[in-house]
Amino acid sequence: MSASQGHRKRDESAFLQGVTENPLDAENPKRAAILEASAQLFLENGYETVSMDAIAATANVSKRTVYSNFESKEELFTAIMVAHCNAMVGEAIPSEESDGAPAQVLTAYGRAFVAMITSPRALAMQRVIFSEVARNPELGRRFYEAGPARHLGALARYLDGAVRRGEFEIRDTRAAAAMFIAHAKGPFHLPQLCGLLNNVSKKDIDEAVDNAVQVFLRAYRPAPRPKRGSILL
Repeated sequence: MSASQGHRKRDESAFLQGVTENPLDAENPKRAAILEASAQLFLENGYETVSMDAIAATANVSKRTVYSNFESKEELFTAIMVAHCNAMVGEAIPSEESDGAPAQVLTAYGRAFVAMITSPRALAMQRVIFSEVARNPELGRRFYEAGPARHLGALARYLDGAVRRGEFEIRDTRAAAAMFIAHAKGPFHLPQLCGLLNNVSKKDIDEAVDNAVQVFLRAYRPAPRPKRGSILL
């Protein structure tokens, strides 16, 4: 077995563990079977060579059932990204109207996001994407829109609302959102993709996110206003 084959087998085992822990669609068993079968096949064989016939056979459903849920392989791939994100992050994704103290909102979201992006399933799928993107740039675009861009947009919209409420002073909320995400995932993401880091503990994630939140608050929290009648020196 070559080194690359051994690496893929390790990714496959990690992915299958992730499937067991976090079903991609807990409410629709057939749809979940299609998503999980296609993700497994993409990991084992790469994106380009996997057919809808093979996905149907692996999921133990008819090809018609696959197409009744997903119009194309590209749509199916995008659905895997979105389903994985929803399964692991879910309600922690902030909205423009999210209540709660900013530190609490950012901490809850950051911990859920980093746990998701460092999970066995996410890591394995990202390696598949990056191995295919030179041949299929559309795959990279779909991944970016379904994953990173979706999170950046949601966090930026939350920060827009927080700015209006006077909780932050931020000129470019999208850039601020990117900074927070990069800081939170920084200790883990690239080392994992390079094979230098395997398991990431909850304690490590909590510490990294807490640090990112504190840096963010120091950077963007409004400066205290002087009390009326005080003398500025």
